[in-house]
Amino acid sequence: MKRRIQSVLATTLLFSLLGSSSFAMAQDTAQQNLKAPPESASKKAILQQNTDFFYDHITLQSSMSYAYSDQNTINLNGFLALGAIFLGNINVSKVKSSIFTFTESAYVPLGRRLQLVLNVPLVYRQSTYEIGGAGYASNQYSEATVTSGGPRLGDISFGAYYNLLQEDKNWPTLTASLLLTAPSGINPYGIKVYQPDPNNTNLQVPTKLPTGNGVWTITPGISFVSTSDPAIFFGSANYYYNLQHSFPDISTAEGVVQPGQVRLGNAFQFSMGVAYALNDRLSVSTSFADRLQQQTSIRTEGGAWTPIIGSGANVGVANLGLTYAFTPTSSLIMNLGIGLTSSAPNFQLTATIPYNL
Repeated sequence: MKRRIQSVLATTLLFSLLGSSSFAMAQDTAQQNLKAPPESASKKAILQQNTDFFYDHITLQSSMSYAYSDQNTINLNGFLALGAIFLGNINVSKVKSSIFTFTESAYVPLGRRLQLVLNVPLVYRQSTYEIGGAGYASNQYSEATVTSGGPRLGDISFGAYYNLLQEDKNWPTLTASLLLTAPSGINPYGIKVYQPDPNNTNLQVPTKLPTGNGVWTITPGISFVSTSDPAIFFGSANYYYNLQHSFPDISTAEGVVQPGQVRLGNAFQFSMGVAYALNDRLSVSTSFADRLQQQTSIRTEGGAWTPIIGSGANVGVANLGLTYAFTPTSSLIMNLGIGLTSSAPNFQLTATIPYNL
């Protein structure tokens, strides 16, 4: 009887061990078959904005931006007495500018690391010039508005992004870029100025507004993205190298044709920021961007290079962004840029919609 009881207990223990082992094996198999949760659509949208996300298919992106700026200039005709009292006439002029830009972009992947890009902008500009009358009479203001004559083609750019390094625990994602911008827009050189008000010789306005820089530009750059859930840190640095170019006319005087060369000032731009994915669809971001522009120089045929005073600039902008992902393949990206320096626009509002084909 004792041996029978021992045999029953041994058999029960064996089946228990076999059952536990089978359950553990089944659990391991189930865990192996489980897939990692998909990356949130809002996080993908953040990565798309910072060249850290390479599309699997050809992707189109539509972008619309509006930038507004106004600049006041004080003209003094007189002298300063006793170091503090100005004796003479003071005249204040103002330029109010609005720029609408619609850009259609196409991204074409060539493998997992290389992606080609093409940007085609349409630009509409409007500027209003205000200035006091002859003799710096502040009570006799004149005003004139000039436009680009409807939406015009801007400077087309094309190039590539290459993924140098994928993010791990020690390094962020690094992406190199190289873009070439063609002078396909209306260039600003040789545009004539005229006097729209015969009673006000102070008011001189251009006959049209440019939509491009007029020169070829090579732009190498690098960007990084580092994830620390729920925050995503990003930044970039770009250098704009403008090629020297000759024009059949660089004079602004009516009836005068003056061939010459233009050396547009090169520029360096950097940006840095942080974004937060609030949920699967919504994310917010904040960033700072600054562009340092060198002076532009021109020269007539056989003449010496002459710098254009005031053509250098420091364009600092603070950005606030919001992204909403409609589906895993489409999203709306809103960005408000607020100018921090006198060379920057007062504000710029941009809406971007990428769509994966």
